[in-house]
This record gives sequence, C-alpha cells and structure tokens, in this order.
Amino acid sequence: MANYTIASYGTLTVTQPLTVGTNIDFLNNAGDAGVLIFTNGAMGVNTATVNGTLSSSAYFGGTVQNFQPGHYGLYGDQVTLQVIKSLFSELDVASTAAADNAQFAGYATFAAYSGSTILIVDGTVRPGPSTPFTLNANEQKIIDEMAVGLFGSAANTGTLILSFSDIRQNPNSNHNFIDGVFTTSVPVNPCFAEGTRILTSRGEVKVEELREGDLLITRDGEEQPIVWIGRREVEIATQLRPEMVRPVIIETDALGDGMPARELRLSPDHALYLEGMLVPVKLLINWANIRQDHGARRVTYYHIELPRHDVIFAEAAPVESFLDTGHRGVFDNAEDAVIALPEAMQARREAESCAPLCTSGPVLETIRRRIASRMVGIRLSR
Repeated sequence: MANYTIASYGTLTVTQPLTVGTNIDFLNNAGDAGVLIFTNGAMGVNTATVNGTLSSSAYFGGTVQNFQPGHYGLYGDQVTLQVIKSLFSELDVASTAAADNAQFAGYATFAAYSGSTILIVDGTVRPGPSTPFTLNANEQKIIDEMAVGLFGSAANTGTLILSFSDIRQNPNSNHNFIDGVFTTSVPVNPCFAEGTRILTSRGEVKVEELREGDLLITRDGEEQPIVWIGRREVEIATQLRPEMVRPVIIETDALGDGMPARELRLSPDHALYLEGMLVPVKLLINWANIRQDHGARRVTYYHIELPRHDVIFAEAAPVESFLDTGHRGVFDNAEDAVIALPEAMQARREAESCAPLCTSGPVLETIRRRIASRMVGIRLSR
C-alpha cells in the first residue's frame, strides 16, 4: 500500500528523502496526469566501495508506482528532478567525473533550449529522436541510476523519456536551475489479431495469409496493393499494463447489421471508421458486445500498410489500415527499431489520417448509445 498518493491532476512535492520502503502512487486515469516534484536534496546518494571500486546509487526511500503515459496528445504523469545537474554531479564518482560533469552540464543546458531528450528503453539509455548528442558509458550509467532510484527498475515504465525544462533563475544567486522531467510512453499499437479475415480482390483472406502486393478493397471500392505487413507476437501475462495490448472482441452485429459479420478481434488502439470518423475500439468497450479478451495469454498481431492511409474491411467492418506515425519499430519484423515520441506520433496521426480521430464528444457518445441499443435489441429478440 502506498504511503503517499497523487490524485488526478494533483501535485506532490518531496523535500527530503523519505523512510525506506515508502511508495508514492499515481491515482490516475488515462490522460489525467499527476506531477511529482523532487526538490534539491530530496533524492539521496549512497556511495560504496566494492572490490576496490567506488560506486554510487540514488534513492528517495521508496519507489514511484502506477506511472502512466498520456494518450491522444494529453500529457501523462511527470516526475521532475529539480537541479538535475547537481544530482548528476553527486552521483558521478568515476575517475572522469570532472569531464563528465562539465559535458553533461553543457548537454542539459543545450537540451533545455532545444527540446532534445534522452530515452531509457528497457534499461538502455540512448538519445531521443533528432537529439544531436550521445552520452558516454558513465553518463548513461548515472542517468539509468536516477531512473532505478525512482522506479525500482527503468524497465517497469515502458519507454522513459528524460526531457529538460526551460532554465529557471535562482532568485538567491546567479546560478540557473535546470529541471530533469521524466515522462513515459507506450507506443500506440493498432493491429488485427491473427485469424482476422480481410476483404481482398479475391475475397476474404486471413490476415496472416496476406502477402505484399495483394489487392485490398477500400471504403471507396478501390483496389489498393499491400506495401508492407507488420507482425508482432505479444505475451500478455508479461506486460506491465496488459490492458493496453489485450485484444478487444467485437461481437457479430455489434456495430450494425452484418458489422462485423463474425467476431472481430482488434488491439485496443485500432480505430474503426464510424460516422465519418476514426474511433479507437477501446473507447467503445461496454463489457457486453464489445469487451476485452481476458482469456487470452498470447496474441499475434498484424497490420497492413497501403500506399496511403485508408479504410479497409475486417470481418466486413470498416477499419483503418496502417499509418506510420513513427511506431513501425514496435513490430518484430521492422527494419528499424526507432520509435518516435508520443507528441510527434500524435501530430502525424492528426495530420495524415484519412479521417478525423474521434476520442471524445457528442459523436462518440452517439456511437456508444447506438451500440448499446443494438445490444438490448439482440437480447430482446432471443
């Protein structure tokens, strides 16, 4: 049980290290961000000599839990380390400390002005997209130590993003403050589950049997060739947030007569084309005729790219094709593992989609009510 909690849109400021075993828990919903601030000295530093080698580690007396990303352009939870240059200096006990400190201070200042970022992916520290500098091995180790000191394991949060806030002026001196801000992201993964039948020029074909060059039928009745097929195997039980990858089941006729013609299984972020808009299926879950598959332990997902983003048909329901917003790297067969930052993905999603994205508002509520009315009608007819 957490000792401190941060409500949705709430802020908690920590001014000194807490008692060992203390946990801080974000009590948020998707998009309802909280902010955790560590002032200078709130994170402690342990040093030890092991086999003649001096090392250091960061701590605040506990771990940060339920650290969530933002969705659809909304900001997610944030952890701010004030005066990150000072914390870096305290943690650096290597023989190259002086050079490392000077170099990192320069990087942090540059990044605060330019918007450059550092990523921590599965415990590996590397520059963010378009970041023009690379940390050396010791600098990477120190940044990873900060993440481990906060979250227990940097791998527990998806992709950690370390950005640098604009430089603040210290009113009591001439020294500038630079804040290191941790956020996290989980790549959007719109996909078809294995076995889904897609409408092609030769009839319906299971998605795993499609090949590049096959012609798909789009919403306008055109034939468009497949230019790429992404494939990804997911072990649901090993996911930190399994609900973000667990297949969503749409029952027969849930969207309209013959839509879908058979049970349809999509990833939560996959969008349906309804009322002239693209609606992520997870926003339509009602736990009746649209629900997540809690019996699934493993799923193989596929996605289909056409020459342009378009609407195709899966089990006779209109759905989106693949739009590369910078997340192609989540697929097992992608040539490049680079994943764009959430803000960049959202910008491309809005600019390049074949239809507007619907995530809230009266249109979404109308669609949800229509789906609910069909559920009642089906029950009455049985």
